Amino acid sequence: MLKLDGRSFTSGRAKYVDHVPGRREPTAKVYVRILFGGMDRALAAQVDTGAAWTVLGSEVAERLGLVDQPGEVTRMLTSFGVQDGVLIRVPLKIVADEGTSLDVTGTFFISPDWPEGLTFLGYSGLLDSIRFALDPQVYDFYFGPC
Repeated sequence: MLKLDGRSFTSGRAKYVDHVPGRREPTAKVYVRILFGGMDRALAAQVDTGAAWTVLGSEVAERLGLVDQPGEVTRMLTSFGVQDGVLIRVPLKIVADEGTSLDVTGTFFISPDWPEGLTFLGYSGLLDSIRFALDPQVYDFYFGPC
């Protein structure tokens, strides 16, 4: 894994993709694999350091039973317009190809009106609580606990 000043900076490495089949996004993004408890398959989530919160796709939120859960009511301005929802702490795993997968809990924006298939790992409440780095030459996403 990555070292900084001779000490471990990250504990896991995963290949990322810059396009996901079925998404109509014309520009490259960073998509990493995450896994939620109770799910048997990892899903692709877009790393978005500009996102106010981590956002869970509506069908995944429904599958995990999070849509009607109580949480801090909030409103978020997005590229889809103003969205109303709640903030809920949700455990997840960032899946490693090498090293150790990372179990972390993030603050997710949950809205039943959020488009299906769009899960973002935002800065506030998730990315700001881990260490991460990219090597875009070989599509590696490095990550670890702070």
